[in-house]
Amino acid sequence: MAVRRLLFFAAAMVILSILVFLVLRVLPGDQASLIAGLNSTPEQVARLRRQLGLNRSYASWLQAVFRGDLGTSLLTGQSVAGQAAQRSQVTFPLICISLVLSALIGIPLGVSSVAARRPAVQNIYRIAAIGAAAIPALWIGLLLIMLFGRGTGIIGVLPVSGFPDDGWASPLEAVRSLILPAASVSVITGASVMRYTRSGLLDVARTDYISMSMAAGMTRREALWKTALRLVVPQLASIFGITFAGMVTGVLVVEQLFALPGLSGMLMRDIQNRDLLAAQSEILLLSALFFAAGLVVDIMCIITDPRLDSAGPGAGTDGAGR
Repeated sequence: MAVRRLLFFAAAMVILSILVFLVLRVLPGDQASLIAGLNSTPEQVARLRRQLGLNRSYASWLQAVFRGDLGTSLLTGQSVAGQAAQRSQVTFPLICISLVLSALIGIPLGVSSVAARRPAVQNIYRIAAIGAAAIPALWIGLLLIMLFGRGTGIIGVLPVSGFPDDGWASPLEAVRSLILPAASVSVITGASVMRYTRSGLLDVARTDYISMSMAAGMTRREALWKTALRLVVPQLASIFGITFAGMVTGVLVVEQLFALPGLSGMLMRDIQNRDLLAAQSEILLLSALFFAAGLVVDIMCIITDPRLDSAGPGAGTDGAGR
């Protein structure tokens, strides 16, 4: 039931917030120690920590988060929520473009691998999917830079770093700056989408749906596209939800390679400078997005196919490596 999943989501977020709050305080050093200097006394550090709000209790911090107050960065003096919203204009479009490219790569290749009759061709698709999924995103990014990077690549047509200063006021240039980073991620995720698409289509191909469609005048490939693919939509929707959640972390790595002003740079800066108040709010925000994506897709799958409610998590995803 949707209510039960909402309760699980709330419980997971509370547990996660406790872990984030405790783990960051285990790390040595904080802003008070850095500002006070090496020659400061413990009393001076403690007094400065109180002034900066670093001794804030977990309950006080969580209440502020529920009010939408993610705190103020000690480094910039700006609102963490405001900075996160600004940088999300890079990270979230990057995730969405990566998802679209993953679908354009994975679904057609998954259908083609099932439509192939010869075992040798099927093995080629299988090996290609496994190999692409095993390649690090950073390596793919470097390869794409050497191929398509403006000023450095063989076919220099796309920018390799940065984001337009005026942001999405120049939409074409903004999209161009995200194509190579998105492609770096989508090659890997597209391979996973291909494997899950192939697995779902193989299950449907063993039923009478394909035979009945072919008896109605469709070719095997048409039956796979028009009948089988429609039947595995709930499963694919679940896979894209998991993929979206996974991209929240995968895209953060690629942002560093392409020097994009996204959430990763903000988070890494605050952790390196021991800005714990900002870092813990940013980690909680990303984690909430991760869980929320899974929750939304889970509820959507139940609405479109109520049978999945009793199948348990991960239903229909077995045998993805077939």
